[in-house]
Parts: sequence; structure tokens; C-alpha cells
Amino acid sequence: MTDQRYSRYAEKKAGTNNKFYEVKVEEHESGQARLTFTYGRIGTEGRELDQGLYASYGYAVQCADEQFKKKLGKGYTEVTAMQAIASAVETLEERKTNGFEPVDLEIPCFNAGDSEARCRKLCEKWLAKLNLVRGSCFDLGTDYGKQITGVTRGFAREWDRIKNTKAHGHLKGNGMAEEAFFTFLRRLRSNTRRASRSSC
Repeated sequence: MTDQRYSRYAEKKAGTNNKFYEVKVEEHESGQARLTFTYGRIGTEGRELDQGLYASYGYAVQCADEQFKKKLGKGYTEVTAMQAIASAVETLEERKTNGFEPVDLEIPCFNAGDSEARCRKLCEKWLAKLNLVRGSCFDLGTDYGKQITGVTRGFAREWDRIKNTKAHGHLKGNGMAEEAFFTFLRRLRSNTRRASRSSC
């Protein structure tokens, strides 16, 4: 049976980041206290790391706070329980963009027959991710370049994966589809510059 309990919760939501981090301390009858860290994607249970029993409740809380402050220094923001509940049901499309006007790129025609809708969905998905990153440019700071690179590389990796599926394997030998893919990739890359501060 536990006695005192202590917890702090934070989230990191900038660009494509959508993560949470929580520290918990539970005191035991013996006077010792258990410290656990839980982290993962917002909306999931996450992964729990049990740090074991500490000699006292006060010392465990001190260690929890030290670790938590490190996360705050890496761009996490402490939030309340009510804010955490709201985050769990918020979609990426509902993310605040500070008034930033997103890039609106024309989706090319892939001439891909039954795979045309899948190709369009692919482009729309990664365009949305690009806009998430650009809309969070000042929150991301030095992480901006890393996330932008992740968008363009992610688009290319998913295209390769789709071409190797049974349903869309015919895309691999379709020169017009490949050209459409590279056209859109170039458009993504040409819009990777930071949004202006006046827009954000």
C-alpha cells in the first residue's frame, strides 16, 4: 500500500513531434519510494521505465524533478491534467500554427490507374507534415532542419514501400508515375525554407 504520490507531466508538440513524458513517485510503507518514467506518443499508453526503489520519498522526488527539468530543457512543456486529456483527442490538423498560412501545392497526376487515389493520399499526407514543421519553425529552433529532412526522406521511403506492395507493385515500372513522384518531391524541397517571422 502506498502513501504519498507525486507526478509531473509534459508534452512536446512542435512540427511532427507529438510526444509526452511523465515522472511518478509512490511512497511505500517501508519509507522507500518507487520512481517511474513513462514516455511515448500522445494518445497512447506509452512505455514505462521502472527506476526501482529509492531510500526515501524526498530523494526520489528530487531525482524525478532533476530528470523532468532535463526534458523541459529539450523543448517539452509542462501541462495540467486537463490539458493532457485535451491533447489525447486532438488531431494533428487541429494543431495551432500561430496564424501561419500553409503551402498549397498542386498534386500531380500519377497516371497510376487503381493506385491514383493512393498516390494522391501519399502526397497530401507529406504536404501536411511539411506544413506542420514550417508552422512550428520558431518552436523547433535547431531541430527545424532535422524535421524538414525527415519529411522529404519520409516521403521517398514511403513511396518505395508502396511500390513494393502487391496492390501497387505496378508503380515500379511506370515512368509517368515516377516522374510525378519526383516532381512533387522537388516541390516539397523547394518549400522547406523557414516561414517568415511575420507569418508565425
